[in-house]
Amino acid sequence: MLCPCGTNIEYNKCCETIILNNIEAKSPEKLMRSRYSAYALQNSEYIFNTYSKASQKKQSLQEIDTWAKETQWVNLDVIDASEYKVTSEPTVTFEAIYKNNGSFYKMREKSSFIKEDKTWKYVDGSDLSFDELNSPKRNDVCLCSSGKKYKKCCGK
Repeated sequence: MLCPCGTNIEYNKCCETIILNNIEAKSPEKLMRSRYSAYALQNSEYIFNTYSKASQKKQSLQEIDTWAKETQWVNLDVIDASEYKVTSEPTVTFEAIYKNNGSFYKMREKSSFIKEDKTWKYVDGSDLSFDELNSPKRNDVCLCSSGKKYKKCCGK
């Protein structure tokens, strides 16, 4: 199976090793991609654990779990990943397409990260936007960027 994060690499050679704690995310972008994959695969515990300590206090594992189960993540596009240093607060800007309650949405976020206990952690997102998309018709190109028709891909 290809990794949900959009790298066109097999999941077991991409985000799975990070999510299962076999290796640490080497950059904020890698952490963001692994968090997206965890959402797509409904791994709420990983998502919660990758928040910074301060951000974890504002989160609920139950709410993360509910959101992950209600949402089908379709496509991720990394727009920009800033340079990063241990002393900086780098950002990753991305767009993600997801389906929730029968409707498709595109979200755009500029995510902030910090190094905590020698590990990259997600702080929060800014410049958020959520736009409802027109649902694709059967013969439209699928929103997941596979190049297939919707009816032969995510519309099954």
